[in-house]
Amino acid sequence: MTYSLSFSSEFFCNGDPDAMHPSRRPTSVYQAILSMRADRWAEMASDVFGVEPDRLDPWSVLEKVRETDTCSSLDSPVRVWIGEEGFYGVDVHDRRIQEQ
Repeated sequence: MTYSLSFSSEFFCNGDPDAMHPSRRPTSVYQAILSMRADRWAEMASDVFGVEPDRLDPWSVLEKVRETDTCSSLDSPVRVWIGEEGFYGVDVHDRRIQEQ
């Protein structure tokens, strides 16, 4: 089952984007995009956007996420789709849940 992205703006970017760093447990879509592995980024750039990986920026990916407007779950971590097929995506964790 899939769901629409009916989350607050903080779900998409919760802080100063210039101060964000990759994380094993990203708490916003933007941070999750920054946290993608380089090989996965390269595949997504080619398959979804039709560009070389160095020609793609996180803001364009975030815009594609908003356009796609789909996630696979509502519980943490929320699996957010990048593209209509759902082959590429990122996981966004709830800030309130501590890593164990």
